[in-house]
Amino acid sequence: MRIRQAFARRLGALVCALVCALLGAVPVRAEAPLTAIDWLGEAGPVIRAPEGGPMAGQEAPVSLSASAPDVTIASIGAVRAQVSVGLLGRSITGLPETLWSGSRYERLREEIAGADFRSIAALQRLFYTLMLAEALPPDGADAERFLTLRADRLRAFGAIEPAEALVERLPLSSAAHFGLWFDLTLLAGLEDKACAVLNAKRGLSGDYAAHIFCAVRGENWADAALLFEAADALGLLSGSQRRLLLAFLDPDYAEASPFLAPPREISPLEFRLYDAVGNPLPTANLPVAFAVSDLRTVAGWKAQLEAAERLVRNGALSSNVLLGLYTERKPSASGGVWERARAVQALEAALEEGSAARLSAALLRAHEVLAAHGLVSLLADLYAPEIVGAELTHEAEDLRFRLGLLSADYERAEAPRDPAADVAFLQSLAAGAPLGAAALEDRLAEAIEAGFGAALPDPAVLSLMEGGQLGQAILAASEQLKAGLSGDLAALRSGLAALRLMGLEDVARRASLDMMLQRRQF
Repeated sequence: MRIRQAFARRLGALVCALVCALLGAVPVRAEAPLTAIDWLGEAGPVIRAPEGGPMAGQEAPVSLSASAPDVTIASIGAVRAQVSVGLLGRSITGLPETLWSGSRYERLREEIAGADFRSIAALQRLFYTLMLAEALPPDGADAERFLTLRADRLRAFGAIEPAEALVERLPLSSAAHFGLWFDLTLLAGLEDKACAVLNAKRGLSGDYAAHIFCAVRGENWADAALLFEAADALGLLSGSQRRLLLAFLDPDYAEASPFLAPPREISPLEFRLYDAVGNPLPTANLPVAFAVSDLRTVAGWKAQLEAAERLVRNGALSSNVLLGLYTERKPSASGGVWERARAVQALEAALEEGSAARLSAALLRAHEVLAAHGLVSLLADLYAPEIVGAELTHEAEDLRFRLGLLSADYERAEAPRDPAADVAFLQSLAAGAPLGAAALEDRLAEAIEAGFGAALPDPAVLSLMEGGQLGQAILAASEQLKAGLSGDLAALRSGLAALRLMGLEDVARRASLDMMLQRRQF
């Protein structure tokens, strides 16, 4: 083997020095967070506390004496553990910094790790807001531990860019913290940024594979080869890592080797190594976090489109990004993603022309093909505002009304001239006072009406609210709404009552509208 021959003589003398070099650790300055998060956008929930409600703010009291207050003394480490960290401040979210501080970490970890509200878009947006809000850590965890928990959950849904920015809010001072950030940068295509940090401060990670990869990215081939020899001799590389790194280091080996079959569970580093050795992997069958890689311009148009669709369905990517990809060029084939691109392009052209018949037909066609793939949000986000006041056919008018109910401006959705039986109820729900559910003979509508009426929160959720465990209470109420979509209407009623009591009126309305439209096969 070329590498072994070239460096075997040096191995014995330098292995110890290299291992020692990996033990030092110096904190790295965190860079500034994102200035804007497209997928959160203006549709993100702003929480307004009702007068006297659990989240109602209080002005700081005015001192009536000149006596000195008691001073609490704590170590620097203890103060750092309680630092408030997040990307979105209270002025944006309406959430207090004490959102999680009254909860126990072990219990909260299970609830956050299991939270999945993708079936109800308003709740998924709320969950992203909870994960990104500036907040103190819960009892039993320091700021770094809680930060990595939130960022890891964002990664699971494909929200890579905000997760990476969130992790950078604290200095990279532990292996777990740096490891998560390193993975996120690999997924986002920012590996040079992470490698510059690791090459300068090797003690941040004990992962030999990462050190070898970054040494090559830093054009330090001698160190990379020596590290490979050391790791190989000590048995510190998995079989797939060894083969990929050898191909990465030795172009002749890569040329002569057959295609390297990917492992069943692939890491972000292994994924990036496949790309680097000329065997890029398709992301369609990988976890959605890997889809972000296909948004790069080096990926083919079809791969970009399919990746963007996956991320938009998760609420992890702005609909504007997908629109830009749909309209980038003319589809050269038919079926699948090409039909969706073609339908959106036809809708864009119809908007320019202004013909009622053509616009109506294009809108109905775009809805038909996008709804079948869970992409109605694109029409609601981008086109509901565009078609306000446009002349449409009766069928298209009904579609405009329902798209309007799913948009940020749902309260002003235009009712069709020939309204269906449920239009009056949906309008009243959008206004926050649903009426007429009984006439629809729809148990879901009746439960929603009760949730906005005399229903009370579940005692367990109420206990969380009264105990200062606001974040947990929001998660519990959201879980109850999700259960309502599956038929647990008692949970739905109490969940709606709880969200409204906590000041989440907008979320309660939008989630209810979403559920109603889903049930009616919109």
